[in-house]
Amino acid sequence: MSKQSNQKLKLLYLNKYFLENTDENHTVTINELIDYLAGLGISAERKSLYDDLNS
Repeated sequence: MSKQSNQKLKLLYLNKYFLENTDENHTVTINELIDYLAGLGISAERKSLYDDLNS
């Protein structure tokens, strides 16, 4: 899978992570999200994640 294809999956993986690992009492940091995505072979920068989450 090309790098661009992985980038297209980024929001789906983030959604899955939030559903499985967060709730009102358990939050996540941007660095944890970056590490999670890196483990899936998806590069992400802090600023791009903030942009993704705010849109």
